[in-house]
Amino acid sequence: MKISNLFSSLLLTFSAFIPSTYTLASTKVVLSATNTTDTQRLEVAEFDAKTVWQSLGVESGSNIIVKDLYNQEVAYQITHDGKLLVEMAVRPRGEARMIVEPGIAQPMRSYVDGYFSHWRADDFTWENDRCAYRAYGPALQRSGEKAFGFDVWMKSTDELDVRRRYQLHREACDERDELRRKGRKAEIDATFDRKSFHIDHGRGLDCYNVGPSLGCGVPAIMLGDSIVMPWAFKDYELLDNGPLRMTVELTYPEVNIDSQTITEHRVITLDKGSFFNNMTVWYDGLRDKTNVCSGVVVHTDKADDLTLAKNYVAYCDPTDSPERHNFQIYVATVYPDGTDKTRMINDPWHKKQGIVGNAVGMKRGIKNGERWNYWFGASWCKSGTADKAAWIQQINTFINNQNHPLLTKVVKE
Repeated sequence: MKISNLFSSLLLTFSAFIPSTYTLASTKVVLSATNTTDTQRLEVAEFDAKTVWQSLGVESGSNIIVKDLYNQEVAYQITHDGKLLVEMAVRPRGEARMIVEPGIAQPMRSYVDGYFSHWRADDFTWENDRCAYRAYGPALQRSGEKAFGFDVWMKSTDELDVRRRYQLHREACDERDELRRKGRKAEIDATFDRKSFHIDHGRGLDCYNVGPSLGCGVPAIMLGDSIVMPWAFKDYELLDNGPLRMTVELTYPEVNIDSQTITEHRVITLDKGSFFNNMTVWYDGLRDKTNVCSGVVVHTDKADDLTLAKNYVAYCDPTDSPERHNFQIYVATVYPDGTDKTRMINDPWHKKQGIVGNAVGMKRGIKNGERWNYWFGASWCKSGTADKAAWIQQINTFINNQNHPLLTKVVKE
């Protein structure tokens, strides 16, 4: 018998003992992403992780390696909802490919991080390589301070920086308190400013005024023409935390609105490289269809600072100290699927807080448990947005890309 025939015979014999639920492992599979637009794309692409494992002929959850076409390993992530994430650059009207093989991946750098700070009034803060955001938690709720919206922390580094800022800021507070005990009040300001996260030390800063407003991107129920401002979150669950995507679910305390006991839920997702967070919000306890909104706080009366478009709200915020900073913060809420109306809402009591009002996109008649999805984000001149025109262009490009997503598939080789 020829050697080749002998090998085939042995293989058939061996196959008879393999359970039907198993297949021989494939050497590799290909991740394919196709760009149907005329613009260059660079974004985190999603693939079904179960399909990848099945195509490789390995058990779900098995270790894998993802490589580019130069055979170099690239970062990837398996999410809580079963997606395989890979950042992919795809040329206009082109296709990009990555290779997946069984194996142990090298350590991967993370570009996103979600962090709960019990020390700083139960903040939940999250970031990617472009910007950082903060949601206020139970300790702030108990204090009675009226800070409802999401805060924005600007970054001029693509490195993760939030935990470092909290540590330095805490050291600054401890040093300030020690100087007070010693009666050395003249030294306090200079000592505190050297480490405070409200000062830019070359990596970014917190210079965004939130107060009793929507801040950057927060949703809220509306009664007539008035916004019912939400409070701080009650509980959080960090669902994904890198290296390419952060996902957190925030649950809010029960509140009584128009004789309804309502609980609000938010799921927020932020990817590497993105200027925008994805927000999914829903309410339990709604008896009737209810109008909701989301938007950004407005601190100026200048018409050129605010843009109310059909499917986005964009604003150039002056920061908490325009004369000292000499830059603007660019913020927006974005509705790729459209919104019923964008408008400015002015509340007289806001004037005392230095707030002109909130610019919002409205969603009419949301039902109990119905998911509402939109996006929000921020940038500045040191993280890739030169000016207002650049910000508007980035918003429009983002909307176009959302309406024409990358076409992804898993190809067995």
